[in-house]
Amino acid sequence: MSGWYMEMEEHVDGPYGVWTKIEGKRSKLNEMQLFLLTGWDCGRNSNEIMKTMRGMFPEFLRLNKYLSTQVDIEAKEDHIKKIMDMAI
Repeated sequence: MSGWYMEMEEHVDGPYGVWTKIEGKRSKLNEMQLFLLTGWDCGRNSNEIMKTMRGMFPEFLRLNKYLSTQVDIEAKEDHIKKIMDMAI
């Protein structure tokens, strides 16, 4: 589920793919977070998937840094960037 819920120490009950608690009226996300989610939609087209991955990457790095701090481990951002460069 969403990294934002991890930061808020929230657990989203329900089966995977139930987005009403994340994007619906019951969402606890702010407007910016909801805006980012709308931009991360893609179909099965590989070009759209890659474009979406590139769009998600800054938030992925931010979340990795946040979670690494929470558990007191090194974020290894350079390592993650190398892996992502290979993927996209």
